[in-house]
Amino acid sequence: MAKTLSLLLLALALLTGAAPAGARPVTDAMGRVVEVPEPQNVRRVIALGSSMAFVTYLGEQDRIVGVEDIDKSVIAKPYVLCNRERFKDLPVVGKAGAVRVPNYERIVGLNPDVVFIVSTDPSEPDMLQRKLRVPVIALSQGQPAFDSKIFFESILLAGNILGREERAHELVTGIRALATRLPAPAEEAVAQAYVGGLSYRGNQDIKSTAADFLPFTLAGVKNMADGMGQSGHFFINREFLLAADPPLIFIDGNGLPLIRQALGSERGYYERLTALTSGNTWLLLPHTAYFNNPEVLYINAFFMAKAAYPRRYPDLDPEALADEIFILFNGRPLYEDMVRVTGRPGRLQLTAQGLDYAR
Repeated sequence: MAKTLSLLLLALALLTGAAPAGARPVTDAMGRVVEVPEPQNVRRVIALGSSMAFVTYLGEQDRIVGVEDIDKSVIAKPYVLCNRERFKDLPVVGKAGAVRVPNYERIVGLNPDVVFIVSTDPSEPDMLQRKLRVPVIALSQGQPAFDSKIFFESILLAGNILGREERAHELVTGIRALATRLPAPAEEAVAQAYVGGLSYRGNQDIKSTAADFLPFTLAGVKNMADGMGQSGHFFINREFLLAADPPLIFIDGNGLPLIRQALGSERGYYERLTALTSGNTWLLLPHTAYFNNPEVLYINAFFMAKAAYPRRYPDLDPEALADEIFILFNGRPLYEDMVRVTGRPGRLQLTAQGLDYAR
């Protein structure tokens, strides 16, 4: 009789999505209260929507039992470059991208204990949890603009769920310390700049920019896209960009091929941008590829500071610092891997041949 009752209770729990014995409540990045297993019982994990970054930061990739298709590709995303060999034999549980297509049947078959997700749709985690009958925890980097406070909270949340609180606190402390290495310049000495070519639902050209852009804030550089009633990514008006004629331009590595391609038909437009013709344009590592690359945001702040204030930072070596930051986040150097995919950060100049590295 007792055995029959236990089976009935288990069946009821499965049908209703009720919390299993030993579960505890956590509040995720979307304010949802989710019942999750104790850390020692979280042995099988699936990470969707770029939440694999958080698992990688915590060094818990061995718990991953299935991956999105992007995790087996070669793109400018640190956790993909870090884990591609590790994940090459794992089953694919869905298509990544602006519109995700999870394979629900395969995910259920892999029997995960928890599923992490980064999403811009508040209904997506609930829908996944109803279909999978598995705890689905939303993590976040902030929306629409990257928000370090929200990002830190998600690192700590993932650390709590995976039993990696010490590592999570260590990482947050290390990231916060990065900002102290770039003291703010005097107000009258603040440089002004524009960033273009930022990826958004695919690679984009020079009109693709962002307001409230963390690297500008950290580097002490005024973002010329701020104050336009926007937050996060947006497309700037072409004529406004010409009228503003920013003295310093940064270009995201993912956008450079499109800008070079556009030179064939729109060279006259680009020739009117003084920063391009004067050699005051700088290539950055791509900060977006299927959501932000948070570590790259911090790395690019140092490249920006060096470009904007060369006399202030004569001894700053952003390339060496890049690997220090990659190791802080991912546990291994990834700078040369990123460079092979996207090109090396450096000064660019518009020449008769195109937009090339300045000599």
